[in-house]
Amino acid sequence: MRTKALLVAVWLGVGLSIAIGAGVGADASAAAQVPAQPDKCRLKGDPLVFGVASFLIPGLGQFMVGEDGRGLQHLIVAVALPTVVLVAAVFLGAVAPPLGAVLYLASPLIYFGWSIYSAVDAYGLAAQRCAL
Repeated sequence: MRTKALLVAVWLGVGLSIAIGAGVGADASAAAQVPAQPDKCRLKGDPLVFGVASFLIPGLGQFMVGEDGRGLQHLIVAVALPTVVLVAAVFLGAVAPPLGAVLYLASPLIYFGWSIYSAVDAYGLAAQRCAL
């Protein structure tokens, strides 16, 4: 019975991760079809500032550019994805301790990778819309 509950929890976590990732990918493809709107920027400045802001807090650079929906997506993914991996690590740690340890160590790396992606995205948006 405990094994079935563990498998259900892991599959729900994987499904949530895939759903969030698919939403981000759909947003990126939709954004590629829409022409850039240079007047949408909230704050003019060096794009590097936007990138650093989004590296420190994923989504902050996108909020500064004026992309509230995209910024919220980046923030939610930055919180949800490592959390799902940590929950899976806790559940799998009881059944397969080495796999649980690997997932436990992978969680901060996933957050770091997403922070880098968010920073690059914010830098690109700022370079298109907010450069001086």
